[in-house]
Parts: sequence; structure tokens; C-alpha cells
Amino acid sequence: MKWSLVYPPFDDKRDRSASYVAPPLGLLSIASYLEAEGDEVVIEDFVLKLKSGEIPSDSRIYDACTERILSTNPDVVGFGTQCSTGPTSINIARRIKKIRPDVAVVLGGHDVSFLGPRYLNAFPFVDAVLGGEAELTAPKLSRALGGSGEWNAVPGLSWRERGQVRWRGGEERVGDLDTLLPFAYHLVDGLETYFRYSQVPTILIDSGRGCAFNCEFCQTTLLNGRKVRYRNVASIIHELRGYRERFGTFEAYFVHDLFTARRAFVEELCEAMIDAELDLPWQCRCRIDEVDEKLLSLMNRARCHRLLYGIESGSEETLARMNKRLRRGVAEETTERVRWTVENGIFPSLSMVVGTPEETLADLEATMNLAARFLQIGSVNSFIQLMSPLPGTALAERLAGRFEYRGDDAPTAFSQGIEFEDGRRLAEDEELVASLPDIFQSFQVVTPDHGDLGLCVDVSLGYCKLLEVYGWSYAGLVERLGTGYLDLFIRFRDHLVEQRRTGRPGLVGIRDAEIWDGFVGFADEILRECDAPTQLWDTFHFERLVHEISVAPPVAPPAEAQPPGPFRLHDAARLFRSTSGLPWEAGRADAGPQAFLLFMSRDRLKIVRLDENLAKAFELLGRLDGWSGAREHHFQRLAQVLAPLWNLGVLQPVTQLATVGA
Repeated sequence: MKWSLVYPPFDDKRDRSASYVAPPLGLLSIASYLEAEGDEVVIEDFVLKLKSGEIPSDSRIYDACTERILSTNPDVVGFGTQCSTGPTSINIARRIKKIRPDVAVVLGGHDVSFLGPRYLNAFPFVDAVLGGEAELTAPKLSRALGGSGEWNAVPGLSWRERGQVRWRGGEERVGDLDTLLPFAYHLVDGLETYFRYSQVPTILIDSGRGCAFNCEFCQTTLLNGRKVRYRNVASIIHELRGYRERFGTFEAYFVHDLFTARRAFVEELCEAMIDAELDLPWQCRCRIDEVDEKLLSLMNRARCHRLLYGIESGSEETLARMNKRLRRGVAEETTERVRWTVENGIFPSLSMVVGTPEETLADLEATMNLAARFLQIGSVNSFIQLMSPLPGTALAERLAGRFEYRGDDAPTAFSQGIEFEDGRRLAEDEELVASLPDIFQSFQVVTPDHGDLGLCVDVSLGYCKLLEVYGWSYAGLVERLGTGYLDLFIRFRDHLVEQRRTGRPGLVGIRDAEIWDGFVGFADEILRECDAPTQLWDTFHFERLVHEISVAPPVAPPAEAQPPGPFRLHDAARLFRSTSGLPWEAGRADAGPQAFLLFMSRDRLKIVRLDENLAKAFELLGRLDGWSGAREHHFQRLAQVLAPLWNLGVLQPVTQLATVGA
């Protein structure tokens, strides 16, 4: 049999920290097992093709995918669907079957694993749905399709027999991950091509599978089992060393959902990476209650520089309802554990959700409060998403009667990434999702007990984006006004809605710049109304300057040792004067009038304390920048004073004096 394994098009633009494009490991693994049984396999990675422009991001996208799939003349087309690519897979499959009725269409992946019979009843052009991990079951299905095997011998399969939908329960997983066949990388473009479309060259590492927990909202345990399976550390080091020798420096991403489930494994792997001197940055996903300072320090020495924590909520009541199984009191330690992570040189992404069914306004306030504390730690990526009910989970089962579909006015955590036409979903995708809520569950929402789903949507869209730039000012206003984080956000949200007048509900469709620019006017007005102290005004001024320099091209090291002539302050640099130091230094005994140079490098904000002579020199440089009478000797004198800072790259030469005085 000739298989075409399809990774449907997807492009989620929300997470700027997701800076890589990588081949689909699941399909590469399944392909290896099919090839080992004598099948011919082609892989169509439409995520890469969308990034590279090989397929259009408009209403023609599914026709283009169909044409490419059928150009290889497959007998079977198998889709590896994720939560949001269910509609995508169906609309491509419909086209395939219309053109080539003889081609078998098979679905696999997250959501479809729990909804096989429903998919077959709803879509007559789908021939089978294969649930769960499929390395061992896909070859059995291939034999059944070819007439040499039995359909009912394939665990996790839904199929049709004499016009009736049948389902075979059970699962068959690779018990020993060290016996996994090598991934079929020869079936996709070279990793160098993926690197070309990545901000950070990244290689995914299948280090383990399974989760011992049973959170109400999560599919991982259901798909991969409660038994946590790890690969042998030596095999992982061997794989990493091979990539290192071939590609040089890259970032490894251990994609196991519960990387730190077995502490001994993490310690052994970190020690082995240190001993092997691979010098490779890496990232992983962890539960925050499974790390401590000692383990984080070891991970950092092994060059872990980024990880994801599923924080979920700031409310212990919400966490208990989710069945997170956190020890009582651990939730209160969350902020401290995030601080340990940052102090050990690891950048944490902190995922939270709102819009849970029993959520109260107090629960929402607790999560917003926690997010504000995270942002004040600094060097974190904190984000809030709208809860998605995922098929198969206990959450989805008990909420089936409460599902609502509000289109793209309520973008959930797992409904985004298929906005292929001017930032909106295609009409045919929208029609599918709206007409079949029991199938496309991750696009549905549930109004929480407090009754204001729109508020949850707005918090997910705007709150962390606001804190990202104006977190200290926002917290200062909350304290000054004696109000709550939620109440101030509602006030700000209403201010923005009044300004925008887009006709869409709340903050739906808002751009980041609208949030930040809108807060400037809002905060200025509130600061005046509440007679804010100078310290809070300083904080607001600091964050406005940081915002200004963050949108400019970053500062780079200078090409020359000394300015040869006229120069100016780089657009990504500012002088900041404060009466009480930096925002996080407020209240310190030594905090007083100070001056700082702020500038944005390629990777982060940098701050340099200045003595008064240097501060005055920068002020004089600013006046020269707008003075038509500026002459070269003025810059020569300033260059002598500012010489200690020239190597920072913040002093930018200009080719003509007239440019300075323009």
C-alpha cells in the first residue's frame, strides 16, 4: 500500500516564544513502522509549506493541499490531526474523495481518537479513524485495507462494515521506547530547511511518554497512558550527539508532557549532558510542584534555558476542581518556584486558563493577581487562555450539555491557528464547527458560573499583553486606588471598547499596540485623578520608555572603537531619570534620585546606572540632536565624556552633520 501521511496546515501566531518549525515526530515515527512492513510512504508537511509560501494562505489553501496529496497517487491518505485541525482535515478529505473515490481516508490524532464513530457517522467520505499511539496499529490497518488483515484485529480502530460503524476498543503502545524505530526524516525536507523558517533552529526529542496524573481537562493520560515511559539516557545522548555533529548548535525540545515526572531520570540526563559536553540549549515541559532549587540549578548547568509550566489558575479551589492533585499549600508557593526558575537562568512560560465552568469572580481575580506577580518577577512569558473542552476528557463529558459556539468572538486555547483568510477562519471551516459541536469540541465554550463569558474572553486576549509592558504601573494603580486587578481591568476594558467602536464584542480582534497605546491615555488620566505620588509617575514613565525602545531595531555592538564624527543616541536607547530608582527598587533605603541608560539588545532590555556627568552628557546629546547649530567639536567633547559607554553600541554615528540637526 502507498500511504500519504498528512500534517494539516496550521499557523498559530499567538505565541511569539514558539520560534521554530519542526517536522511532525508522530507521523515520522508511524512512517518508519509502515515502511518496515513494506508499505511505501510520502509525508506532506503543510505546516512547513504554509510557512515557506508553497501553499497559499487564503481560500485556495485546501485545493492546493489536495492537489499536492493526489500528485503522489496514494492508496491511503492518513491525517495527523490536532485539536484545531479537525475541520482542516475534513475539508481536505472531502476534496480528495470527490476526485479519487478509490483512495482510503484515515484520521488519527488527538481529538479524533475519542470520537471515531461520530466522525464516521458525520462524514461518509472518511473510511476509518485510528485512535491513540499508532506505530504498532497503523501497519495492521494497512494490512486490513489491503485485504490481508482483519479490521477487528486493530486496537483503537473505528471503521465501517456492511454499512454499519464498528469500533474496536483498546490500545497498543510501544512499551519500551528504546525499541522505537528511527524517525523517517528521509521523507521530509532536510532539517536545514526547517531551520531556515525558524527563529531558533530546533529539533524535537521524543524523550518520554505518558502522565501519572489525571487532570480533568487534559488528554495526555488518555492518549499515552498513566504509566510514564522514558527512553534510556544513553540513547538520548547518542541522538543529540549525532545531531550536534551534523548541524552544529541547535535547540533541543524534549516534547514529553511531563518531563520531570521521574526526578532520577532528569538528574541522570542532565549529568550525562554535562559530561558529554554537548553545549546544547534545551527546553521542556514540567509540573511546577516537581521542581526545586537544586533540580533547577542542575538543569541550568546542563543548559536548560526555557521551560513550560502549566500553572492553570491562581485559585486553589479551581485547581482542586481540575484534579491537579497539588499538595495543599503548593499553589501558594508557585510564585517562589517561578522566581527560583528565573534565578537559575531559565526562562519560564506560564500557562493559565480562565472560563472554567465553576469559576467565580474571586477565582478570576486570584488568577489575574498571580499573573501580575509573575510579570513583576521579570524574564517570564505569562499567558492566559480561554478554557477548551477537549474530547475524551472528564471536563468535556460532564459539560456536553453546556457547550456554546460563539465563532471567533470566543477564541479558545485549542481553536486557533487555522485563520487562513485575512485573520479569520474560512467559511467552510466555520460552517463545520458551528453545525457539529459534539465533534469539534475544542472550538466550544462554556459560560462559567459567574455568568460573564465575555469578560473571560477579554482577560484572555488583553490582560497579560497589558502586563507585559505596563505591569508595574498597573499593579501600582491597583494599590493606589485600593481596588482589585479584575475591577481595574474592567474599567480599562470599557475605556478601550469606547475608543475602538469596532462593532465586535469587547477586545475581540484587538492588536497588541492598541492595548498598550490605549493604556497610556487611560493611565495618565487615572494617575492625575488619584493624585499619584512621584514614584508611581516615575514607574509609568519608565515603562513608556521601555515600550518605545522595544519597537525600534535593537542595539548591536559598534563596528568602530570610537565615534569618528557626529553621533546620536540609538533609537532603541533612552535616558531615564527617577526620584526613587527602578520600579522594583521602590522602598529600598538607598533608593533616591538616579539616572539610567535603558537600551534594548537583540534578546533583552539592558539597564546601566549612570553618574551625573554621564546623565548630563546624554541630555546634552539630546539637545544637539535637535539643534541646527551643532558642530563637530561639540561631538568631540561629548565623545570624551561618553567614551566608557561607546562599546555598548548605543551611540550611533551619522554620516552627515545635517542629519543630526534635522
